[in-house]
Amino acid sequence: MEPAQSPLEASPVPMLNVTGAGDASQDEGSSRLGRALLGAALLLGLLRFVRLGEWSLWYDEVLTWGDSHYSPGGLLNRAGYWLILQTVELLGGEPTEFNLRLLPAIAGYLAIPLSFWAFRPIAGSTRAGTAALLIAVSAWELQWSQTARFYTLVQLTSLLGAGVVIRGSLRGRWLQIASGVLLAGVGVVFHLQAGVAAAALLAAAVMAPPSSASGAGRAGRRAALALLVPALAVSPLLYSAVSSYAAKKAVGDAVASALHFILSTGWYVTPALGAAAVGAAIVFLRRGDPQARFVLVVVTAGGLALLCFSAVATVTAQYSFALFPFVALVASWPLGARGLREFRGGTSALVAVLILPQLAGSALYLSSERGQRPRWREAVELVSSRRQPGEAVASDPATVVEFYLGDRDPRRVREPSDTVHFDRFNPWPLRRLVRSGESVWAVIRNDTLMTYDPKVRAEFRTFITKNFRLVRQFPVLVQGRDLSIDVWYHP
Repeated sequence: MEPAQSPLEASPVPMLNVTGAGDASQDEGSSRLGRALLGAALLLGLLRFVRLGEWSLWYDEVLTWGDSHYSPGGLLNRAGYWLILQTVELLGGEPTEFNLRLLPAIAGYLAIPLSFWAFRPIAGSTRAGTAALLIAVSAWELQWSQTARFYTLVQLTSLLGAGVVIRGSLRGRWLQIASGVLLAGVGVVFHLQAGVAAAALLAAAVMAPPSSASGAGRAGRRAALALLVPALAVSPLLYSAVSSYAAKKAVGDAVASALHFILSTGWYVTPALGAAAVGAAIVFLRRGDPQARFVLVVVTAGGLALLCFSAVATVTAQYSFALFPFVALVASWPLGARGLREFRGGTSALVAVLILPQLAGSALYLSSERGQRPRWREAVELVSSRRQPGEAVASDPATVVEFYLGDRDPRRVREPSDTVHFDRFNPWPLRRLVRSGESVWAVIRNDTLMTYDPKVRAEFRTFITKNFRLVRQFPVLVQGRDLSIDVWYHP
């Protein structure tokens, strides 16, 4: 039998069968399998710390270092920058790749046991353990755990809030639901997507409570009313932050922007896991499973909110990162089905089908894909070893090259002094350097050139090949993306 519920987990609201098979939520075999899956997840989750300091920093990570000292005006998520800065200071003050990424890696690892804790009351041990294992081995989770940004911290607060909301909904306690939504919403100090996750949890508690008891739905509605005042209080700040982002990231083609959000999110979730989640959603919605319906509303409400916003501003896939554990749980839902449990080896087979593609993706990430990071550090080390006094260095973007070329002074992150910047809007500083008779090193990332207007890109490449000599290539190929860096020299 599973361990007896603590007073915090006891519920006066009738608990529905969350596994679809008699008393399966109390079944000893299910509990044992769930704990085994969690144990495997905790072990494989240590992949987050493998080669943590080996990959070069990329553009946003370097900005994290600079902005942690000199935050741009209007920056809402200052807490993430401050926490990473304090972590670096605690580790000696040197902004190495390992030091900058350690806190996000720890947060990414903690999401594994926290997801099991959050989902177990509504989904049972086997499903919760499988979702935790999917989180542990997902290459997307691995990538953001090894990135000096704040998405794993947002996921952590979202899972913490989800666990409280779920328990409050099962008990019919509106105050607990409201507290869970607030806990999830606190994550806006790391990224605005936390507000989407919090709103999605509240929508699920109101529209699709995981219990058929009347008290569950009433508790959700009372929680929504109670949260109206704090929502109005913070709305001016959130509106200002969202408006500022929308102004900076306005899109010209709403349909193309929305389609990009859908396709990029699907690519990172992976088609295999996405298909499993869609299939499970269709089956269990038809069966009228209230627990499945609750999780689906979280995913659907959050996803639709981001999709609508993508029509007015650029919304990248990582903005839906906080919702990934819920997608993993939906994909895991068939593991509680009666028929699957009665089919010998069915549970193990489905777990393998879900997990192996994700594990293969992580294996590629840690090997041939080289962490899906352009090799900036190696390229700059080559330039530094061969550069003569007075020779110019230019790059798009200049920020990362400046970081590795200089003394990693955070003041120079947004205002490079040693590196000449060029980009798709103005690629011709290189031409001026060549015409002035200077010797120039050009550090060029190939997929960045793909953002240039085709005519400008063709002209720029002709100029480079005519006036520069290719010194070395640093290849990184990731499923159709060319993250390689070429180092060119004009004598």
